[in-house]
Amino acid sequence: MKKRIFTIATLFVAAAISVAVVSCQKDNETTEENVVAKSANNESKELLNRIYAFQELRDNINAGEKSNGSMSLQEMRDNIDLTFNYEHSQHATPFANATLDTFYVAMPALDANGNVTEADAIATYNAFETNLEKLLASVDGDMNLAKNFSIKLPEAGAKSGNDIEVVFTLGIRDGVHSSMGPFVEGDDYYWGKMLGRCDHDSTVRITDAAAELTNKFRFTPDAEHEGMNYLVHSVEYGKYTPYYKEWEGYTYYADTTVTCADYWLFLDFGGSNEEPCISHKELNCYWHNIRNNVALPNAPLHYSPLNRIPYYECMVKDEDYWAYYEESLQKGAVIRMHNLDVVYAIVVYYQK
Repeated sequence: MKKRIFTIATLFVAAAISVAVVSCQKDNETTEENVVAKSANNESKELLNRIYAFQELRDNINAGEKSNGSMSLQEMRDNIDLTFNYEHSQHATPFANATLDTFYVAMPALDANGNVTEADAIATYNAFETNLEKLLASVDGDMNLAKNFSIKLPEAGAKSGNDIEVVFTLGIRDGVHSSMGPFVEGDDYYWGKMLGRCDHDSTVRITDAAAELTNKFRFTPDAEHEGMNYLVHSVEYGKYTPYYKEWEGYTYYADTTVTCADYWLFLDFGGSNEEPCISHKELNCYWHNIRNNVALPNAPLHYSPLNRIPYYECMVKDEDYWAYYEESLQKGAVIRMHNLDVVYAIVVYYQK
């Protein structure tokens, strides 16, 4: 069998661009808009062709075909990234109770040139599928949907081991589609724990302030690309907190320009066990803060910290912390906060 050579196009050249495929154009049209459209069409086709080629390679090797080919480690990572997110990421499905989860896959052996055999690359992809299948089968309840897989190769000499780390979003299907705009009068919610609205209506205790803020920042294709298919790849996650102490891997971030609240995300140093209610006006403050600090193109956190991937969507998480050892607070006080999990990704639109 001849060695297969995959032509690699750098995935990060268009890191800040969402690409759209338009309908076919007449051959004699040479306007600037048509040149751009044809270029976009070529890029999406190239990515899809890479996926199809890797799928064919996988099917052949899994069927018992021998292969003497190889690919670079980065090429393997990018092929798995594209194909796994294409096949297994349910990025178009609205998620509820979204949270981050992680699994690990063993690194394949490298040859003297730092390359991976095609057979080992496919075995690694198969291990991705096996790990995801086992994880989804073991979760409680209906938390069996997954999307936005971030694939991180181990760093040389890393203490965390020699495994490939895969971080992704886990959740359940959500049929609720909230408005993307600001909150309105009556949108007053408890800060978290699915305690519902502050009017104590037990029939609506299926949400809270964190969940409602998350709904506002779900990824939705813009009007230009509505109804089109899209690829999501090169996913990276960022984790931010308004709390000055280190919090489970989150990066402390402060916005000193905020005037509508004490912090850019909800943070309450409460001395009682009463769950705080956040009014619609205060929720609008946090909505604007997330937009100004993360979602808008010129926001300071709009691009990922490692690879400068653009913002895709984010999830607001309610967290609480019993401050037994905080010298500046009353012993036993509860610190309640909203932390932010940000998804960064490249989006490529296409039509089949």
